[in-house]
Amino acid sequence: MSDYKSAYSEASQYYVEITTSTSDRDKARFDRSKRREAQWNDEWKKNPVNLNEICDRFAPGDSGRKEGVKFVFEGIQYTVKVDMASGYLRIWDKRAKRYVKVDGSPGDNRSTHFKVLRREGM
Repeated sequence: MSDYKSAYSEASQYYVEITTSTSDRDKARFDRSKRREAQWNDEWKKNPVNLNEICDRFAPGDSGRKEGVKFVFEGIQYTVKVDMASGYLRIWDKRAKRYVKVDGSPGDNRSTHFKVLRREGM
């Protein structure tokens, strides 16, 4: 199993500590993300996931990249988008052009957000 969690954690820490303090645009993204987290975090926590397992399944081998407030892992059919400010992820199915559940089946907005486990919970 690869260590996608380390790549994400490093990027997230840099984003929160450095990028948001030097960029008004990223500060605004961060603030929007934290508002979403305040509203939805209890719901997201009902669906905790291991980032390493998700990326091994949906985006194997990708080292990830920063896109705004998201850290993105790209696979052949799927893209795993992880929010660096709030610690949740979603899985985008490129063929179906929609977000999916962890089993790859289509879902609604509430069933396609997953809270990333902290390292000690993995």
